[in-house]
Amino acid sequence: MTTTKSYPLVFTFPDVIVGKGFVAAVEVHGRALLVEDPAAETWLYGVQPGGVAGGGGDSGIACREFKKGYLSVLFDLAEESATFDDFKKVVQEFFETVNVPNSAAWDEALVEIRKNSASVPGLPTVKAESHPPTIKIDRLSQETMRPTKNRFDEVLKAA
Repeated sequence: MTTTKSYPLVFTFPDVIVGKGFVAAVEVHGRALLVEDPAAETWLYGVQPGGVAGGGGDSGIACREFKKGYLSVLFDLAEESATFDDFKKVVQEFFETVNVPNSAAWDEALVEIRKNSASVPGLPTVKAESHPPTIKIDRLSQETMRPTKNRFDEVLKAA
């Protein structure tokens, strides 16, 4: 008998996206549900933004595939947007999309995590309330392009 385990995750993805005549800094603080099934692949499902998923043989691969899917959406939106304002609008709409079934499963997983303190090896734990879903989209110019815009992704277990 296999036991599927679900973990509520929060993530921060700071990215620089090049569009038609603009460069944008997009920083998303989102939520995702990690589902591990020993008999199948591990999957990371988007909660907010809800239109992304990635899977693979373990949680590291699932996270990488999730990020690739997320970036693919941003790249496509940048390609389709005529202006920065168009891009900002469609990225905001993408971010605001909540996958309701995944959100309910995320909430259930959070309750379970808090009850039995399960952990995901290699992932630090943070209070879910300290990382609400948010997005910041800024147009970059020569004046605002600084090395401080260079940041690493972060994935954490919510508790």
